[in-house]
Amino acid sequence: MKKFFSLLLLLATICFNFTSCSDDSDEPDLGIRDNIIGTWVGTEVKNDGEWIDITKYPYASRLGFSASFYDDGTYYGKGALGTGSGTYSIKGKTIETYVNGKLYLKYEVIDMTSTTAHLTIIDGKSSMEVKVVKTK
Repeated sequence: MKKFFSLLLLLATICFNFTSCSDDSDEPDLGIRDNIIGTWVGTEVKNDGEWIDITKYPYASRLGFSASFYDDGTYYGKGALGTGSGTYSIKGKTIETYVNGKLYLKYEVIDMTSTTAHLTIIDGKSSMEVKVVKTK
């Protein structure tokens, strides 16, 4: 009887482990693959818990940025986050951008529609929350 309960416990554990395991492909992507194509322009940056409108003076010239994502897996960015081109990939809720094959920036998508997005941009160990709108 003791062996039976041990075996039952082992089977229950195995079943639980199989049903609770998942990978990034199981995560919802918030429509990222459908919505990402186009040009996205930064509109707000969160600083010390407050949103700053970076489309207006004096921030537009210093903090303005945009990124264009294309169907073929390439992108072009310009402005405060750097100017240049590379490739991108989408893994779950994360957009990873690469320049010359090396990870450049990660965008963790908090919320996204076909025309707006709320993101956390991660550059190595630092990060910042931003809001962007699609212009094209």
